[in-house]
Formats: sequence, structure tokens, C-alpha cells
Amino acid sequence: MYRVNSWLVRTSRSWWLFLVIVGTTFSSLAFLFALENRFEAITGLPVFDTQNDLTPSSLLQQLPRYQGAALEAYLRFAAFDFVFPFVAALFVAVTWALLLRINPSQFVQRLAWKLPVYAFLGTGFDYLENISLLSVIFLPAETPLGFVVNAAVFFKRLKLATLVLSNVLTVALLVLAAGAWFRRSRVAPELTGKT
Repeated sequence: MYRVNSWLVRTSRSWWLFLVIVGTTFSSLAFLFALENRFEAITGLPVFDTQNDLTPSSLLQQLPRYQGAALEAYLRFAAFDFVFPFVAALFVAVTWALLLRINPSQFVQRLAWKLPVYAFLGTGFDYLENISLLSVIFLPAETPLGFVVNAAVFFKRLKLATLVLSNVLTVALLVLAAGAWFRRSRVAPELTGKT
């Protein structure tokens, strides 16, 4: 874990690597939505994965739609949905490392060596959601689906909770970094005026 954090902090020092990660993240997001749009054009509904209000009963009601061309479209989406969460988490982790690193506070800089790797927590929940949803679709018809359906919805809620926490933390780190920059910009003119 320390090695991963160390790599994330080092990556945050390279502007060209950071820009590559930003470009890859937004390209991946656009591609993921294009895949979802194909599915939605066939079924009239978004995929399970992007329905934030999905419940076990609504999942089971929609399940019959996942056949034929719709199933093919969903499988393309699902395959890429194992790539995108990692790419997005990498973007968040490197952003956190950058915001922590540029803040002069010793406490905040210490966090830079511990915090960024936790951006990948939501990726794990996303993968568990994906596996659960694919299991629901491909389990034999006679299989009791209750446990797997509940697991899929549970992992979706954990994924959404970590996404909210991630966004809140990102905003907090931006505010801290902006505050540090503002303090430095006020101190610099004062020092210049004294010399």
C-alpha cells in the first residue's frame, strides 16, 4: 500500500502524466456513456449500473429485458465497466495526492502518503456490483436470486456512498489548497514590501 501511495504522489509531480490521466478519464467516461446509450436505445431504460435508485424489485422487473441485442449491448458496457472505475479512481487518487502535496501544512503532507490509495475503495465496490449483476443475469432461471439481487443493490449503495465521500473529500482538499495558496500570495507581497 505504501508503494502504491508513493507512486501516486510521484505521479502527481508530473504534469504530463497528470494530463494523460485526465484525458484518459474523460475519454473513458464518454465511451462508457456511449455504450450505455446503445443499451438504452434498445430497452428504453438505462443499465442497472447507473440507476442510483435501483431496488431488488425493480431489478427483477427489468431483468427480462436483458436478452438478445440488449444483452449484447449490456455485456459491452459491463466489460468496459471493469476498466472505467479503475481509471476514474486513478484520476481521483492522483488529484488528491497533488492537492495534498501542494499544501504546506505538515499534517496535510503526511496525509499525502496515506490517503490517495483509498480512492480505489469505490472501485472494489463497483467490481462487486458488476459481478453480482452479471450473476443475476446468467444464473439459471430456477436459481433463487434473492441473495444475489440484494448483494448487487447493497454493493451499488456502498459504491454510491464512497463516491459521495470522495466528492466531499475532493472539495475539502481543494478548499485547503486554495486557502494555502491565498495565504502564500498575501505573505509574499508583505515580504517584498519590507525589503
